[in-house]
Amino acid sequence: MSIGIAAAACRCALPAVAALAAPGLAVAQDVLEEVRVVGTPHDRSPAELAQSVSVLTGDTLRRALESNLGETLAGELGVSSSYFGSGASRPVIRGLAGARVRTLEDGVDSLDVSTISSDHAVGIDPSIAEQIEIFRGPSTLLYGSGAVGGVVNTLTGRIPEAAPEDGLAATVDLRAGTVADERAGAVRVDGGGDAWAWHFDAARRDNGDYEVPGSPFAESVLEADHEAPGAEEEVTGYVPNSDFDTSGAAVGVSHIGDLGFFGAALSGFDSDYGVPGHLHASGADEHAGGEEHARDEHADEDGEIVRVALEQRRLDLKGGWFDVGAAVAEIDFRLGIGDYEHVEIESGEIGTRFRNDAWEGRVDLVHAPWGAWEGAFGVQLGSTEYSATGAEAFVPPVDTRHAGLFLLEQRGFGRWQLSAGGRVERVRHAPATAPAVSRTAASVSAAGVMDLGRDRSFVVNAAVAERVPGAEELFSYGPHLASRSFEIGDAGLGIETSRHVDVGLRRTDGRVRWAVTGFHTRFADFVYLASLGTEDEASGLPLFAYRQRDARFSGIEAEVFATLVRIGSGGELDARVYGDLVDAELAGAEHLPRIPPRRLGVRVQYHDDRVLAGLTVVRHDEQDDVAPYETATPGYTLVDADLSWDVGSTGGGELSVMLRASNLLDEVARRHTSLVKDVAPLPGRNYTIGFRASF
Repeated sequence: MSIGIAAAACRCALPAVAALAAPGLAVAQDVLEEVRVVGTPHDRSPAELAQSVSVLTGDTLRRALESNLGETLAGELGVSSSYFGSGASRPVIRGLAGARVRTLEDGVDSLDVSTISSDHAVGIDPSIAEQIEIFRGPSTLLYGSGAVGGVVNTLTGRIPEAAPEDGLAATVDLRAGTVADERAGAVRVDGGGDAWAWHFDAARRDNGDYEVPGSPFAESVLEADHEAPGAEEEVTGYVPNSDFDTSGAAVGVSHIGDLGFFGAALSGFDSDYGVPGHLHASGADEHAGGEEHARDEHADEDGEIVRVALEQRRLDLKGGWFDVGAAVAEIDFRLGIGDYEHVEIESGEIGTRFRNDAWEGRVDLVHAPWGAWEGAFGVQLGSTEYSATGAEAFVPPVDTRHAGLFLLEQRGFGRWQLSAGGRVERVRHAPATAPAVSRTAASVSAAGVMDLGRDRSFVVNAAVAERVPGAEELFSYGPHLASRSFEIGDAGLGIETSRHVDVGLRRTDGRVRWAVTGFHTRFADFVYLASLGTEDEASGLPLFAYRQRDARFSGIEAEVFATLVRIGSGGELDARVYGDLVDAELAGAEHLPRIPPRRLGVRVQYHDDRVLAGLTVVRHDEQDDVAPYETATPGYTLVDADLSWDVGSTGGGELSVMLRASNLLDEVARRHTSLVKDVAPLPGRNYTIGFRASF
């Protein structure tokens, strides 16, 4: 058995409830694919874990797939996104975003600069994912002191741990969509023999400006722009400067022995995308005219066009040794080295250049049992050399180093499965313009799962986690155009401490399965951006400064999955009802900004051995619990339909077809968690067709 991120990987055939947290559970128990869950010592399924975990894989992942990581996961329970158009979006978990949610590729940080600003893309292409795992709640013990909101881990299989059974396996995916003239393709080939295994993948996606019903601009934006001279017409039917083009490829090879393996992978990811919001209705006359506009011509005399050209190159190493000795049963190590650069191009000229030379590595050791206790311990190290030059270099060059030690243990105790652990981490930020800042963060957690009988369980998870403020919170000083603010950091910010508890009940088998989880987190010295109520004289932007204040986050997530009718020998009609909400306030009852509203969804689907057809309706409520200087966001309802058909064997391989209709009602949908919600709503009605061939 190989080891995962911090412990032994879990290879387990999950019951249907394992995918319960994913909207539209795809398949019945007897046709579920084997799922590998990373991040817990020894074999544990999500149903046995106290922490809330969701897994997207197979058809469920294909159906959820969008152009970026944030939107791919935005339908998951407790998850939204920081939507900044099609090119850039990070996951928002239980109202927490940015550096508080870590994005990983095969257990190592994405090594990009997406936490600096929400218009910076995550350097992970979701189209290459074999599986995506979402850990909600504090994951600081295994992944670092910053992960107090959760972790998203994208598994790619680029470093193979075994060769295909027949020595060669390949898949080809093709996809086309209507709302943005989407054209996408991906190919994956794996091969090898007893001692060696190799991997190759490549993907490309090309989208134009995406369509929306009516004007993309909210009424408040139109009213402000129409006060400007010459603003007599407006853009209609699409979001200007929302096109993007991404491509990537990777090669990997591993040597596999009886007692372990060692492998390496080289990968590249390129993205060229527009940043919506800088071209407003004023001065956009040449784009007016609905469907007749020239969608590839973004520039005009008055509008400022901002585009991002991103390049990332990675070297990843991975190895595992089994049956090491009497004291240590298994050892796993992981190292990622990234060379990242993106330039922001303003009206054809390079405005800002961002670079991030980074690496992160970890060694995990699964020890032999200590009495009734089983577990793992390890060390995690990392370094980033960040720099930005140009108009939006509001964070100075900063070298950051971190080193952490962690321990995670578990044991059975009657009807209980208990786990506990701790982590100590040292973080040092050394900016080019100020003295270095060093902080030490410590975190502890304890959790339990109690078997109540009849496939029911009670779960409780508690953690005290400390977070060291990020470089942007400590050292920012300058105009941040993405948030339209002048941001001021504070090098004197102290440790942020969260005290978290979530409690849940689950039923994991039977014709009716369900899960409900309530969570509450209290923060001491929560770091946030506070308005100073004045403007910067030079830029005219409102002044915001990073401050610390106590805060609380609380909420609930619930879902019910039921088999309504069994049809024939293998068909079933299923229904799933799910919902989530989160409330977040600073001390003194001041609301925090960009907190997702209440959400309620229903999915009804039919499936048999070859066909799956479903209809999903999700209501997003109005969000009027807003922070100072933040506007309310109207509610909306999204209706989606999908059909997957396994055509069967053809030409020596297997062929499947996927049809999907998104936003069937053509609703104007604005994410409250997005900084550009008033100028870039979600795409309108979209029809997608996809083909997958495997050989």
